[in-house]
Amino acid sequence: MPNIAIVWDFDGTLTPIDSTTKVVELLQGDAGGEQFWKYVKELRGDSARPKWEHVLASDAPIWMYALSRIAFEKRVPLNTEFFETFVKPHIPLYDKVASFLRTLRLYEETASFKDVDLKIHFFIITAGLKDLVELLLPEGLIKWTFGCRYQVIAYRGNEQEPESIPVFCMDETMKTRSLFEISKGSFEDKDRSVNRRVNPEKLWAPFENIVYVGDGDTDVPALSLVRSHGGLGIVVYNPKKSREDIDRRLKDMRLDKRADLITPADFSEKGELFEYLSFRCKQICHRYRAEHSI
Repeated sequence: MPNIAIVWDFDGTLTPIDSTTKVVELLQGDAGGEQFWKYVKELRGDSARPKWEHVLASDAPIWMYALSRIAFEKRVPLNTEFFETFVKPHIPLYDKVASFLRTLRLYEETASFKDVDLKIHFFIITAGLKDLVELLLPEGLIKWTFGCRYQVIAYRGNEQEPESIPVFCMDETMKTRSLFEISKGSFEDKDRSVNRRVNPEKLWAPFENIVYVGDGDTDVPALSLVRSHGGLGIVVYNPKKSREDIDRRLKDMRLDKRADLITPADFSEKGELFEYLSFRCKQICHRYRAEHSI
């Protein structure tokens, strides 16, 4: 059974805000976010050595450690219950995201898609917190979410002192690994190791059936991987930002031709994003129908 995988980044792509910063602000106050990321850069060692001899450390383990210390001091567990009650109400999605995804998936019900048993699935690959992100979209809409995770334990056996241990850190490199997990189907079948060679005809979703949608520099490796293997790469931006801010963020994307489409994060059915994705899904369907008729 062939599958189409439309893979979304989260912060800046499906929501206009940074969800991790919002968690910090809810724990530390509105000014806490800026101070937090400054502290992360200090821990990372941005100013420790001259840039020409300095390979920066990965952000994810550092900010996850720093956030876990804040949560421990506040006696807060970084788990689903905390995110559901205290964080979820403060993380808005872009307007019409859920209806956009539902409408796009309705193509599965058309005769053309049914003829070749072609399914459309949505994934999220985020450098944010998996347990939080999974709460923000209706259940059953997202096939799988890849993201940073904590395991909460009782510190020295004391349930009143929950400690949040980072157990999975997502960065640019892990985003590309996640794409291979989607392509090979290892995300749902642990017997299909992501490192095992899979014959092209047995791939869960070949890369030409994958679309990656992101918003910034951290998505570049994922965009490059998908596009180099025949898939589509799309970059979205917040249309409510100033033109100066948009141009600054997207300058390198445009000059280096990092994406097949750069478009506003408009999730209406009349927007360019819906038109582009629906056309791609139909194109993939026509390819399978042509192959099926040979």
